[in-house]
Amino acid sequence: MTVGSEKISVKDFPHMVVNQHYVSFLDSQQLLDFDRIYHYSGPVIKQHRERTVMRSVVRMELCSDSEKRTFYLKRHVPFRAGFMGKIAPFFMKKYFSPGMSEFENICTFREHGIATAVPVAAGGRKISASQYESFLVTESFEPYIPLEDLIRIFADDLRGKTGEIRKKNLIRQVALMARQVHNAGFNHRDLNATHVLVSPFDEKGLFSLATFDLQRIDRKKWLRWKWFIKVMAEMSYTLPAPLFTEQDWLLLYQTYKDSQRLNMWDRFELRIIQRKRKKISRHTDKIIARQGHTQ
Repeated sequence: MTVGSEKISVKDFPHMVVNQHYVSFLDSQQLLDFDRIYHYSGPVIKQHRERTVMRSVVRMELCSDSEKRTFYLKRHVPFRAGFMGKIAPFFMKKYFSPGMSEFENICTFREHGIATAVPVAAGGRKISASQYESFLVTESFEPYIPLEDLIRIFADDLRGKTGEIRKKNLIRQVALMARQVHNAGFNHRDLNATHVLVSPFDEKGLFSLATFDLQRIDRKKWLRWKWFIKVMAEMSYTLPAPLFTEQDWLLLYQTYKDSQRLNMWDRFELRIIQRKRKKISRHTDKIIARQGHTQ
């Protein structure tokens, strides 16, 4: 299964850890080695440069008993760090091995029963006093697809009488998953339609959800209210009009809060969420405009 909430058993290797379930498979591919995985050559499907790290995602096509299996290698390649980049690793070592950190976050989510994409292996290696190179390998989460893709490609399935029921069920399940994450003491920080995975609907219209991209997990519980406001604003922003309405966004809020009627505090929070959503929209528009000027 490419998605699930089962706990992960881990086996240690030099500079890396491997999901016990994949040890034999990686061994058959001669990939039980940090360098062989880290330097794996495959098509780059995504690349992003941050202040001190180049992050890329590489597609890995591996064969097992004549069956082709797809994996994704998220590779973090460090380059010259500034002053803060040089001193920060002495205080925040886990941050500078994001592959290992994300693998640990996935395992922790599963310990709390939260479904995620399947972690296969992760590694982290110090290459200088202030730099780490690291990676994370996950198996493809197909047939699950991101919620944003479902909205874009299968919007018609969320219209009409049957589609409206399906849409409401999706909203409720998304809200419940967000509450589950927060109740477990975690803030995903990017829990929106991009990072919510949806399984195919069965003949009864039932489905399941999961999440991925757990690199930036926050555990500062005293910011719980801020987590709530942010996830409500980001999620409703990525459930766009006209397919999703103010009533749909309200359903998201009330399901998370487990409330039937709005009180004064609810109305105050909804105004804060609306302002945050508009701020996200303005910020996104500026990024799109900036990218348009640079092309």
